Parts: sequence; structure tokens; C-alpha cells
Amino acid sequence: MKEKILKALYVYRARFIISMKLYFRYPLNAAFTFFDPLIWLTPFYFMGKSFSVNGHMTGFSKYTGNSDFMGFLVIGYMVTAYVATVFWSIGFSLREEMQQGVLESNWSAPVGRITLIVSKSLSKFAITTVEVIITGIVCHFTFGFNLNGNILKAIGFLIPGIIGLMGLGMAIAGLVLIAKNANPIIDLTNSILAGFSGSFFPIKVMPRGFTFISLIIPLTYIYDSTRALLINQEPLFSLKKEFIIVIVTMIIMCILGNYIFLKIDRRCREKGNLATH
Repeated sequence: MKEKILKALYVYRARFIISMKLYFRYPLNAAFTFFDPLIWLTPFYFMGKSFSVNGHMTGFSKYTGNSDFMGFLVIGYMVTAYVATVFWSIGFSLREEMQQGVLESNWSAPVGRITLIVSKSLSKFAITTVEVIITGIVCHFTFGFNLNGNILKAIGFLIPGIIGLMGLGMAIAGLVLIAKNANPIIDLTNSILAGFSGSFFPIKVMPRGFTFISLIIPLTYIYDSTRALLINQEPLFSLKKEFIIVIVTMIIMCILGNYIFLKIDRRCREKGNLATH
């Protein structure tokens, strides 16, 4: 048991170092972090201005509890960055290894498949965290974005939510093994989840049928609880209930996602098409 843990830690360390070296080989990646939130959020900022009266957005506040439109958008942008990292770091990493022809040789290492996949995502989450912090600083000086709530509590909701999404990411990775193409699967999944979970708009504005779909998507409660804690917007349910939902779905999604991935992986190895692309 101890030996397995040490091997896993070695893999995590090696994968982290490799990914960070690749990232810093392209310094424009880091520079673009300062401009990315401005590119995406500036049009929303001016649109919000056009609907506000004396700095107050009456219609928006009826759905959210206050009129902090930019705070709503910036928090949505930050959480969406983590969601995208989950899907692209897990699913697309398999596609890259298929194209490079190293998937089969990597998976012959004496460590678990899931360890190899998750270990490659750690550096992506570290980079995303730095980018989220930079986004908050840039948006503070550009759009007047401020955090009014408890950051530690928000992190307490965000971490299990991301772990649960990683379970979903494992299921998507299994689909990538079958389809041999990550882009359509990840784009479709990411877009549908973002659209229904209220990433950039309150889900209460949607028709009742769509709102019902949103309420059964765990990601909805990650967006909602984070906004409630950080910018004091009115949550859909009590934060205690939302935390229970996040924890329960985290467990279910991790178990189900790992099961789906391992089952597909076994089937692909039996057919001998694991390394094809």
C-alpha cells in the first residue's frame, strides 16, 4: 500500500513539473491572462450599463437579491474557468497522448489509469487558480468588482464541486477513448452545462421546464452558493442544503464517472484500439 502511494505521488510530481514547464515555455499564455477577462466581460459591462438606472438594475435584482451585475458575471467567469479546466485537462489530455502516440506506453506504467489522468490536471488547476486571482484583481480596478463575503467558505463549496465534476470528466474521458476526438464532446458538454447552470445569467429567467433541468444539475449549486457567499446574492436554497447537494453529487459522480471510464478502458483494451486515433 505504501509503495503504491509513493508511486502515485511520484507520478503527480513528475506530471506537474512537465506541465508547468510546457506552460512557461510560452510566456504569452501568462500575459494573455490579464486581457482575457477584459475581452470577455467588457461587452457585458456596457450592456449592463445600458439597462441600469442610477447604477441600480431593478429587473436583475428581483432575480438575484441585489443589483451587483458585474459581480454576478465575474464570479460566473471564475467558476467557469475551473469547469473548463476539468473537462479540457482530462478529456483533451487523452486526445493529445493519442496523437503523440504515447498513450499506450504511458498506460503501461505500474500506476492506475485514473492516477495518470488526474495527475496531469493538477498543474492546470494551479494555473487556473493564479488566473482567477489575476481576474479578480483586473476586474476590481476595471469594473469595480469587490468580494463582500467569506472566501474560505466559498472555497469549501468549490473544492468538492470541482472534485465531483472531475468524476464527470472521467466519464467524458471514456467517451474520448471511443470517439477518438475530444473537441466536439467537450464543447457540447461544457456548453450545455454552462447554459443550464446559470453561468452568466440567473436561472430564474428561464422557462419553468428549463429551470427544472437546471435544478437537477449539481453545477448550478456551485455557481449559486459561490455567488451567495462572495457577493451576498440570494441563494436558490439555504446554503446548508446546497452544500449537502454538492457533497452527495460529488460522491455519486466520482463513483459513476470512474466506473464508466474503467469499463470503457477495459473494452478498448480488449478490442485492441486503445492507441489508435
